Amino acid sequence: MPIAKLLREQTIGETRWVALDGRGEAAALYLDRAHEDARRAVIGERLGAHVRKLDSGAGGAFVSLGAKGEGFLRLKAGETFAEGAAVTVEVAAEARRGKLARVRLADGAEMPASGVAGWRASLNGGAAAAVEDRAAGDSEIGAAFDEALSASAVLRGGGRLQAERTEALIAADIDTAGRNARGGKAAAALAINLEAAGALARQMLLRGWGGLAVLDCVAPVDKDAGGRIRAAFLEAFREISGRQVKALAPSPFGLMEISADWQVTPLAERMQDGPQAMALDGLRQLEAAARAQRMGRLSLALPPPALAWLAQSGLGAEARLAQNYGARLEIVTGQAGAAEVKPGG
Repeated sequence: MPIAKLLREQTIGETRWVALDGRGEAAALYLDRAHEDARRAVIGERLGAHVRKLDSGAGGAFVSLGAKGEGFLRLKAGETFAEGAAVTVEVAAEARRGKLARVRLADGAEMPASGVAGWRASLNGGAAAAVEDRAAGDSEIGAAFDEALSASAVLRGGGRLQAERTEALIAADIDTAGRNARGGKAAAALAINLEAAGALARQMLLRGWGGLAVLDCVAPVDKDAGGRIRAAFLEAFREISGRQVKALAPSPFGLMEISADWQVTPLAERMQDGPQAMALDGLRQLEAAARAQRMGRLSLALPPPALAWLAQSGLGAEARLAQNYGARLEIVTGQAGAAEVKPGG
């Protein structure tokens, strides 16, 4: 289903977006951190670059994006540039673990949508969908992000989809435990395979995954069933996203291969930085508590590494907290382990 509504949670340090489909289910997520914009190339962004090194074997060139690092520019047949040449590029895919941002030559004068606008434009119905603002600590937004960081997803009819991203591919397996099968073995297998195929499409979009994926289907899978499983995956993916995606019918071994374009940095990579993640999560907790206790004095205790990150982040967190909530919030040094919000002195 196309995107019907967008939820937005704006807090000091980051804005979390959740795209909901027509069923009200989270279908895609985006994490917007303004303080990272100066050093991170984001989807759709147009940048001035310099050709650093041509690599004919890789079919392109490594380009310098200035303060935003490096990118790889794939060249078409017959295209060539001298090393050091200045070019204007657009970010086609953000950097991810072990991979540079992928860029393409900018074409035309019209500026493409970038960042969150580029993400919205890539979703069917996303650009026109109404935005609903939610308060810091919103449970629905929190649940969507928690799901995207989980190792598995619950299937509606029972059972789970286990999905793991490795260096080479995304491996997805179906766990039938707890599912009440109906009909014969083939009918039961088809039902869960169809559901798992749609769930995998949704999980790839929630988590920001692309590249090669393999779904290990439940046997038996004959030719007709294989075609239906493939169609279920493609339909679920294309209902939500305009990204390029391909899928093959399951092999004789029951393995369905999928290839999808990369777009954004996977969510888990954006949230892996311990001190930064802890500081931003603590600020979210503090803002949620400040809204719930409108007259109370509150303290956010951060472990020293998180406090140090916050001090050098340039967010101006304490000044912004004072502006939004008055002089009743403070950030102090806490114990190692986790951020903690408690009554202030």
